Amino acid sequence: MSRTARGAQGDASTDGVTVVRTGPADIDADATVRHYDQLSERGRRAVAEAAAGLDPTVRAPDLAPGDVVRFTDYYVVR
Repeated sequence: MSRTARGAQGDASTDGVTVVRTGPADIDADATVRHYDQLSERGRRAVAEAAAGLDPTVRAPDLAPGDVVRFTDYYVVR
């Protein structure tokens, strides 16, 4: 099961950004993996809301496609 968070419209760095829960075996060896605590407040909120199954409209400029965040599980940004 995957849960998503989408970036707000109007910010080119977050248009269409989706945070999806993934398994450790599905993470590319060259992926950037960051811990939840390393994110900005907006990034932490987006990941926490994705983990809760919500679909927020927040900007998360520190989340880029291909990034992986370790929170309660692993989340990949698409």
